[in-house]
Amino acid sequence: MADRQVKTRNGAIDFWKFIFSIMVVQFHSSNLTKIKTTPFVGAAIAVEFFFLVSGYLMAASISRYREDDIQTGRDSRIFMLHKIRGLCPEIFIAWGIGFVVQHIAKKNVTPASLVKDLMTGVWDMFFLRESGLEGFKANPAAWYISAMLLAMLVLVPLFFKNRDVFLNVWAPILAIASLGYLSKNVGDLRGPTDWLGFCYKGWLRAVGELCMGVICWGICQNIIKLRLSKLARTLLTMLELFCYLGVIAWSYEHKGSQMDFVMLLLFAAGVVVTFSGKSLFSSFFNKPLVYFLGKISFPIYLAHNYWSHALVRIYPGQTYAMLYPKYVLATLCTTAVIYLTAAAFRKIAPGFFAVCRRMLLEDE
Repeated sequence: MADRQVKTRNGAIDFWKFIFSIMVVQFHSSNLTKIKTTPFVGAAIAVEFFFLVSGYLMAASISRYREDDIQTGRDSRIFMLHKIRGLCPEIFIAWGIGFVVQHIAKKNVTPASLVKDLMTGVWDMFFLRESGLEGFKANPAAWYISAMLLAMLVLVPLFFKNRDVFLNVWAPILAIASLGYLSKNVGDLRGPTDWLGFCYKGWLRAVGELCMGVICWGICQNIIKLRLSKLARTLLTMLELFCYLGVIAWSYEHKGSQMDFVMLLLFAAGVVVTFSGKSLFSSFFNKPLVYFLGKISFPIYLAHNYWSHALVRIYPGQTYAMLYPKYVLATLCTTAVIYLTAAAFRKIAPGFFAVCRRMLLEDE
């Protein structure tokens, strides 16, 4: 089982999580206009940052397990359940809001169609959308969660089986193979719901980028051991800023292309520097406000996409300039609802489940 360690937040990672979640919100505002041309039209690339961070944290978590006590099947199951619990209840709250919002905007809703959407939406609720199982998609942005978990379902047992082999052999092979396939056959990293004949593009993207995150973790562990001079730390800080700001600047007016893979590489370099703690900004971002921004980045991600699809139907004929303020306001309000409702649920959950246990199970 995992060694007990005190978990501390990385303020710099939290800051960039918030920035890139806002970029995703801006990108999906393109659904408000038919011409699909808005500022940061290429901001979908921001999702790559989250995949890399998830891969890094997956490696960091598994590295804390004692090798002499690992049981691959048992520990893979525990890891995946812990990962899923960390996404709850936000993911279900957002699903419910998305279901209601989309049906408010949907025309000709009947009791039969409502029941059908509710029943076929079960795949979304159980994170199986990227498996190929079709159904009602209450929250279009949740493809990322499904792709990440289904990719981890394959990668985590391999990692537990032999950490050294996975880090040094399987992770590079899978990253190169999956990203190379996407580069050759698709040419970009966009369109996560495009079917490739054997899997969704988003799932293959998740496999490659989670493995890149694992590689970032391995490189970072070597950098952490170094005692760097002020000059070296300054150079790393410049590299970190160049990586993140370069991706942001590029995404302002560039859509998906082969450059996506270059941007992914820049992201990877930035993630290594940020997690290493060797940047001059490392301590600057370790503040309660920044930690809070990191915490709400997930609710922000879950709170916006269904509004970008629904508002154009709720207010037909309105321009992008007219719909955008409504989109931002709806996203802010929904983010607050998800965050506060989830916080309240976590407070009452232990007592609630204890009562349920007493009601349903007899004492031995």
